[in-house]
Amino acid sequence: MSGTEALIRRYFPYDTFRKYQWEIARSIYDALSSGKVALIEAPTGVGKTASALAASLAYAEEDNAKVLFLIRTKNEAQAPIRELRRLRDRGVNVDFVIIRNRPDMCCMVSTRKLPYEEFLEECKFLRSSGECPYYSNIRKININYLMPNIVDGVGNVNEYVSTLCTHNVCPYEVSRMYMDRARVGIMTYYYIFSINKPETMNIDVKNSVLVIDEAHNLPDTISSLNSIDLPLTSVVASINEVRRLVDDEELRNRTIKILRGLQTYMVKLSKVLEEETMVSLELGDVLQFFEDFQAITDAYYEIIKRKRSAGVPIPYTPLSRLLDFHRAILNRVSGFSVFLARDEQGVSLVYKCVDPSVVSGPVINEAGGVVLMSGTLPPRDYVTSMLGISRGIAEYRIGFRDYVRSENYGVLIYDGVTTRYVERDEEEYAKIANILSRVYQVYPLDKAILSIFPSYAVLKSVRKYLSPSVKYIMELGNTSIDDLIRDLRNDRKRLIMAVAGGKLVEGVEYRLGSENLLGLIIIVGVPYPEPNDYLDDVMEILAARLNDRKLAWELTYQWPAIVRIKQAVGRAFRSESDRALVVLMDRRFREARLAKVFEDYFGKYVIVNEDALINEVLNFNVTPH
Repeated sequence: MSGTEALIRRYFPYDTFRKYQWEIARSIYDALSSGKVALIEAPTGVGKTASALAASLAYAEEDNAKVLFLIRTKNEAQAPIRELRRLRDRGVNVDFVIIRNRPDMCCMVSTRKLPYEEFLEECKFLRSSGECPYYSNIRKININYLMPNIVDGVGNVNEYVSTLCTHNVCPYEVSRMYMDRARVGIMTYYYIFSINKPETMNIDVKNSVLVIDEAHNLPDTISSLNSIDLPLTSVVASINEVRRLVDDEELRNRTIKILRGLQTYMVKLSKVLEEETMVSLELGDVLQFFEDFQAITDAYYEIIKRKRSAGVPIPYTPLSRLLDFHRAILNRVSGFSVFLARDEQGVSLVYKCVDPSVVSGPVINEAGGVVLMSGTLPPRDYVTSMLGISRGIAEYRIGFRDYVRSENYGVLIYDGVTTRYVERDEEEYAKIANILSRVYQVYPLDKAILSIFPSYAVLKSVRKYLSPSVKYIMELGNTSIDDLIRDLRNDRKRLIMAVAGGKLVEGVEYRLGSENLLGLIIIVGVPYPEPNDYLDDVMEILAARLNDRKLAWELTYQWPAIVRIKQAVGRAFRSESDRALVVLMDRRFREARLAKVFEDYFGKYVIVNEDALINEVLNFNVTPH
């Protein structure tokens, strides 16, 4: 056995490598050793987390570097924690820390329920005034003794935080301090890929290996992390505060004039948004409302002063949103644009990152090593263009058919319905609901059905037409995978209604022990992103970079939809023995460009009418022959 192989095996948390795990580990190690970015695509269940950690820790030991395992959501921390715990159980004591945002790691329950900006203000006040006992206690403990015992005993993020709270210390501050000693840091993308944000971490990227999990999400997440919004509700709330709390009449009038101008501008433009979720604005048109911005600043300090003198311990005013927004747009950073956006909360001005490469390029190109891995990694052109990668690339991809045997799945295309935007109406929603109801009624297995919708609006519109006999679980803002698994423990046969790319689809496992709880996946509609000015700007950037408008369109609109579908399908196949039926329910799946992608991916599919669909569902058996 070579020295390199022995080193990788030392950091592998199991006695033997499963199929493909050694190849993944060796590909990553070789890429890191040659200064290249490793692109790894492997279906969930292959075990790429264990392989990536083994290869990265082996390389990092030789290079005296730190490994940063970057995740998007809290659920995604489970896999690296599990593998690092197994390593420690085998006597390989790799110290690690977990970093979430301050509110998620706060021991003071009343405080962490505050809105984010208010929480940060209160946290800062409590720390500086000595009124946070968890922060004050840090000076009284030996962190180097405490932390190895903590990581020996925790299995997830919640346990990590609650265990540190029982030791009466601030989990965030302790973890931040222990980062210098820890060999692995498990943290969200935020701490590496956000600029000008209130929470920062002192990290030497040049001496770190970045293992970026679920990397297909990275471009969108970078855009979101580095965008700042100014909701119309904040402007209205600011007008009310200025009226009540600014005594100086001239200052009050100047400030209200600015705020009223912004309010009128946003309300007028919002009428344009009836058909679109986001429209592009000229930066100069927005900046004109801030010409007398000194008035906003003076009013802000006047209100804070009034609240402090009235005994408000944590003074906060929505005017701070205007200050932050103004500071951002004054920077006029390349790769950013201003939009008016609408969502469930209403209308906002958004200063949005349209070119994530301006943020990610410097990080990825300077880092000591980079691994981008996902079960559904987009094409190389997309990854390199969107992330601004200028160093070498090494790819290792395992296809769906390489991992899942053909007899373990069936793929059906039902072309009797569509969620195409211009064809959406109540009649179409009723047809979709009728099919789902019929499928549920004949479905013979004691397993759940996962149905995926392109948007929450389509999901809600279909749900109201479902047969009363359908027992469903609908994704809501407060739905958690833990609660959902608890429900399925008691009653397996449920129709789960989730949104493509949402928290019930990505980075989660539908398992009880070794049992996969899913036997049927239904993709309701093609989950294309809804066209808007922001995506058009992204497409223009890609078209210029690639000199290919058709490819730019596919990368901007088609590939995100394909990735979401593959992610959804992957929920049912967590091991080589899992069996499930996949239904693609939209006539657009017959179009050449999509049909080719899914024929290549699955190797087979059958186009069915309604009766054939029902018959296939009735007769599909998830028990291996």
